[in-house]
Amino acid sequence: MSFVDLAREPALRLRLHPQTTVGKSDDGAAHVIRGPLGTFPIGPFQPEYETPDARLAAGAPLGELRDDVLQAAGAGAAATYLLRMQTLVRWNCIEYVLADESGEQAVILPQRNDFVPSLAVAPPDAALDRFALLRRAGDSWLLESPLVGARFAFSELAALESPLVRRALAGAGFLALTVDGADEADGGDEGDEARQTALAQWEFHDLLLHVHSRFGWHQDPFGAQFPYIGEIEPLPAKRPPWPGPRIALARAPDGADGEAFASVLERRRSERLYDEEHPITLEDLGALLDRAARVRSYYEIPVQNFHGREGKFEVSRRPYPNGGASYELEIYPVVDRCAGLESGLYHYDAAAHELVRLAGRTPDVEQALAFAKTATAGLADPQIVFAIAARFARVTWKYRSICYATTLRNTGALYQTLYLAATELGLSPCGLGSGNSALFARLTGLDPVVEGTVGEFILGGRPRKLE
Repeated sequence: MSFVDLAREPALRLRLHPQTTVGKSDDGAAHVIRGPLGTFPIGPFQPEYETPDARLAAGAPLGELRDDVLQAAGAGAAATYLLRMQTLVRWNCIEYVLADESGEQAVILPQRNDFVPSLAVAPPDAALDRFALLRRAGDSWLLESPLVGARFAFSELAALESPLVRRALAGAGFLALTVDGADEADGGDEGDEARQTALAQWEFHDLLLHVHSRFGWHQDPFGAQFPYIGEIEPLPAKRPPWPGPRIALARAPDGADGEAFASVLERRRSERLYDEEHPITLEDLGALLDRAARVRSYYEIPVQNFHGREGKFEVSRRPYPNGGASYELEIYPVVDRCAGLESGLYHYDAAAHELVRLAGRTPDVEQALAFAKTATAGLADPQIVFAIAARFARVTWKYRSICYATTLRNTGALYQTLYLAATELGLSPCGLGSGNSALFARLTGLDPVVEGTVGEFILGGRPRKLE
C-alpha cells in the first residue's frame, strides 16, 4: 500500500508526534517542522495549509486533510500537501491513530521511514507471529516485532481483539496462520524460500537484539545520548576495591626484541591441551594481564546530552579497545592450578595490577571449573578460567539502544587481546562461547543486573605438542 492509498482509509488518522508541530515560519514565508532537534523548512507556506495543519495536531484521516486543501486551492496544492505529509512521515513526525465509531482503538508508531499502515483481511484463526513481543511502557501496552516497521500502542489489552485492530495487525504483518503445526507468515512472504529458511533459524531474542542495536530499524533514542546527566551519577571508571588479601603481579617483559606481530597473529590458536610439565605460573598470569588488561591512565571528559545538560564522565586507557572508553569489563580469575598461586576465586584490580583473593576452592569454584571444561566438550582441563563480568551501568549511563551489543563487542576485543598476548607469552588461550551467570552471581554475591558475566576465557601453560 502506498502513502497516497492511505487517503482511502478513514479509520487510519494521521497525527503529529507529541513533540512536533508544523506550520508557518516566524516570517510567514516557509512551511516548517518544529521538534526537539530544531526547526526545519519543508517548502513555501500557503494559507490553505493552516486548516489541515491545525487538524493534524489532533489527528485526521489523510483523505480529509487532502480535501481541505483541494477545496481551498485546487488539485495542484492538494498534491503538494500530500508530498509535505510524506516528508513528515520520513522525518518520524507522524503517528497513526486507529479509530472507529467507538473511539480510538490503538496508536500505530512507525519505526521505519518507509512504513505505511494498511487494513487487511484477518482470518479468525490467525495468531500473533512468533517474533511478536507485547510489553508494558508507561501507561500503555506496546506490541512490536523485529519484522514489522511499526509498534502498536494500546491503553487496554482488550483492544487486541477489536476487528479493526486485527485488520491493522494483519496489514502490518503481525499475524501468522498455523498450518500443520508450523507458523506461516500471513504477509505474502511464504514464496520467499530464502527468507523463510533464514527466519526459521533465528531465535526470537537474537533477532530482537540485532534489530534494536542497529540504526534504521527503530526510532528509539540511539547512541551516545547521556540520558541520565543530572539524574543518576555515573559509575567511576575504577571499580570499588574488593576486601581481601592482595597479591602483587609481575609486569610483562618489555618486548623490545620480541617476536614480530605478524608471527604472533600467524601462531594464534585456541589451545585446549596443555603440557602438564609446564603449567601456568603466577609470573605468567601477571605478564598476561599486564599485556592485555591493566589500566594505563584515568581521566575525565566533559559530556553533554540533547537536553543541554552537562556533566563529567571518567574514562581510562587500557591495552584493548573499548566503546567510548567506558571499560566496563572486570576479570575474575577462577584458579584450578597455577604455580605460586592458591586455587580459588580472585578479582583482578587492573589499576593496581594486583589480584584480590575472594574465596578458596569452594564447591562453587569447583563447579565453575567443571562448567568451563564442559564448554570445551570435555577437551580441556582449564588451569585458570577468566570470568569476564560487566559493570553494565558504565555503558547504559552513556548509550541508548546499543548498550548490551556494545558490551559484547568490547568482550570480543578483550578476547582477541588476551589471545594475542597469551600466544606471544607461550601460553594456551581459548575463548569460550558460554558460561553460567547464575553461578557467578552465587560465587561473588553480586546482583547480575548490576555486574554480571558476559564472557569466559580459559588458560593453561605451555601448549601440548601433538605427535
